[in-house]
Amino acid sequence: MDIFFANLATIVDLITLLGVPTAICVYSMEQRQRRMEREYGTYDALDDKYIELQQLCLNHVELDVFDTPYDSPRELSEQQKKQEDAILYIRKAIFERAYLMYKRSRSKGIRKNQWAGWEIEIREWLERENFRALWALNRQYFDQEFIEFFDRHLDSKAS
Repeated sequence: MDIFFANLATIVDLITLLGVPTAICVYSMEQRQRRMEREYGTYDALDDKYIELQQLCLNHVELDVFDTPYDSPRELSEQQKKQEDAILYIRKAIFERAYLMYKRSRSKGIRKNQWAGWEIEIREWLERENFRALWALNRQYFDQEFIEFFDRHLDSKAS
């Protein structure tokens, strides 16, 4: 009987020795998976907002708010100008959200691969007069780091 309890104690020690590290490893992997799912969910939400913006642009083709600028933008009424400003403001808000998300992202691969596309688009928009003019009017309403980022790109365009 003593041998039985000795063997049982050894088995319990072995289970404890292997079980605790295994449990820690499984817990760590589950936490990482949850974090990645949350992060992807956030990126999906940003994509959804961007798609909504594109739909808004399609609904207002008379405005110079789509990715491809008009060669000769037409004269806008006061109402159309306000609509154009509102859509451009939404675009800037999406850029700000993207900037803050990717800047704070823990996943370097996602940050590196996806942020590059956002940065290209931001540079292209900063070449557009209507976008730059509106930025000058309302830049103070955005995150300070985002303002500095945008202004650096504006400065690089000017030089």
